[in-house]
Amino acid sequence: MATQERREQDRARRKQDILLAARAVFAQDGFRRATVDQIAQQAEVAKGTIYLYFESKETILADLVLLALGDLSAQLNAANDGPSLLHPDEKLRAMADAYLAFAQRAPDYFRLLTTFERSDLAGGISSERLEQIQAESNRALDLVAQAVADGMALGLFAPGDARQIAGALWAALNGALTLMAHPVRRALVATDAISLYHLTLALCLKGLACPTPSKRSAL
Repeated sequence: MATQERREQDRARRKQDILLAARAVFAQDGFRRATVDQIAQQAEVAKGTIYLYFESKETILADLVLLALGDLSAQLNAANDGPSLLHPDEKLRAMADAYLAFAQRAPDYFRLLTTFERSDLAGGISSERLEQIQAESNRALDLVAQAVADGMALGLFAPGDARQIAGALWAALNGALTLMAHPVRRALVATDAISLYHLTLALCLKGLACPTPSKRSAL
């Protein structure tokens, strides 16, 4: 193997090790409390080595957000690529189930996405990275919007702006998961996270359904 190729592979592995270390530190202490020193200690490298690969803690977060979005998009794509006979409402349920599975399987990734979306961290990230994050987010939302549009075309869903509706559905489901992550809020709602999530999805799909004409309106 050529020396240059070996160096590139070593560099890629070292960067991956740093990201894995940062993921563990962020999960344990939260992004804002975590420090680059902690990440370096977890990765077993010198602090200066971190800055050879990342300009700041925010740029590390950006790369982790991209990894999280890639993971989520893969699960949504797998749900969306199910049996071709699935109706759009069933595809929405399948993708909603995939989102719930993602949040349960990788809660640290879910928290990272929530932290990034609700914060002012974008100021410390390059425009190129932000565009990549936006593009990956759009790909995920496009899958949901397409299922909504297909449902409208088949007369299953009431007419409307498919992308706005997809955003509202995402907001509702994400809100249910975020709400139930807090023990005090769980006690107030008096149910478990999965039950609330499925109830939220059922209410959203009911609201999407195209109303059946009444007998009076048909006369």
